[in-house]
Amino acid sequence: MNQRFMTLLGAAALAFTTGCAGSYSLIRPNNIKTYTPSGSSGPVEMAYQFDALRQNGRNKKYVKKEAKLGYHVVAVRVTNNWDRDVNFSRDLNLIYGDRPIAPVSAAVSARDLRQGVPIYLLYLLANVTVGGTVDARTKATTGGTFLPTGPLIAGGNMLVAGGANSNLRKEFAAYDLTNRTLKPGETAYGILSLRESSVAPMRVEFRGPASPASPPPAAPAAALPPAPPAATPPATPAPR
Repeated sequence: MNQRFMTLLGAAALAFTTGCAGSYSLIRPNNIKTYTPSGSSGPVEMAYQFDALRQNGRNKKYVKKEAKLGYHVVAVRVTNNWDRDVNFSRDLNLIYGDRPIAPVSAAVSARDLRQGVPIYLLYLLANVTVGGTVDARTKATTGGTFLPTGPLIAGGNMLVAGGANSNLRKEFAAYDLTNRTLKPGETAYGILSLRESSVAPMRVEFRGPASPASPPPAAPAAALPPAPPAATPPATPAPR
């Protein structure tokens, strides 16, 4: 009985170490030290790091899904140097190269990038039989100990995949900059999911024709009315 228990325990360990589910390592944008400054000249500064999933953890499953679906997951740092509140969605345009773009929402991108979970139910068939006698003619095995390794492998992989998807979804939501308001002097960190075919420089600009950094020119001063003509002195009468 003890030998059978040890065999079953070994099979369970094998299931958890040889499964195919991938874990999720947090990006943690607030801990990144290698941001690229955008060079924005306005009162709101932004710095960014492309390839955030790969550079900040072991996210092999999600990196493959990111490339397959044409995503770029970017960590960003945004600082409001203005003297009033700035709303990231309402007041700013995200410029990608030379054109404005809209990031994919955190909920949608987390759903798109998640790894499959039900697929691991196929492991239910991966059971083994230890010992027994193999018939040389029919190759059939009789006797031996049946080990239900399939449910262990399937369950282990589904737990890992489901937990990783949950961690990704929670972090994307926590660093969602949609409608995020920055107070004067505040720095916020975020995760942006972009559906773009290539990498390009990024920056933020204020919406509208004039930004706080470039106030509209002052109205010209009102013109003064023309001065009245000088009075002509009376003529001096000639002497008689």
